[in-house]
Amino acid sequence: MSIELPFQPRLPALPIFVAPDAGSCCVSGDIARHDLKEIWTARDGSQLLLRPVCPDDIARSRSFLRGLSYGARYFRFGRGDFQFAEAELQGLCNPDPHECTEFIVLAQPRDEAVEIAAARYCLEPDGMTCEFAVVVTDAWQGAGVGRRLMTALIRHASGRGMRTMYGQILATNVRMLEFAASLGFGIEASGHGPAVRMVRRSFPAGAVKA
Repeated sequence: MSIELPFQPRLPALPIFVAPDAGSCCVSGDIARHDLKEIWTARDGSQLLLRPVCPDDIARSRSFLRGLSYGARYFRFGRGDFQFAEAELQGLCNPDPHECTEFIVLAQPRDEAVEIAAARYCLEPDGMTCEFAVVVTDAWQGAGVGRRLMTALIRHASGRGMRTMYGQILATNVRMLEFAASLGFGIEASGHGPAVRMVRRSFPAGAVKA
């Protein structure tokens, strides 16, 4: 059974990021206070970079999403044959900072940096609640990349004043449910029936620790 989850990107009003190269982003407005970049060495010796997404990432993100396995697409989007429309892809790479924040992880096995993971959160109308989503390419699952991304996302959201972060996960995605629980999220029923679980984590006022 295929279930379509409400994980569609929210399209931006204006481009926010300008990327002179694959390893950096210039940011403007309030988002500059929360700019984040991390570089670390993976277990196999690869150099990885976590940073905000940029408009220049469209081709890179397109390749990343197309390269996901059927199973990864199913667990992330609720459909194994899911494809982003071009306008939606542009929206992913040009998030309005008042609505959504997205980070990606790049690996550079050759001359070209390759996207291997992405995570985002989008604000609800109350301005204090946000929904997250995360996806890691199959080859990098289990390598700690998802935890790095979620830690960055949690720090960013709590530092911005969010009080609650939640996500919607297929009940059959036991690995993701266990991962969310390890990050302090509680698991509860959702409004989409027994096939979908809600994970939720609250942040005390002023908390920034992941």
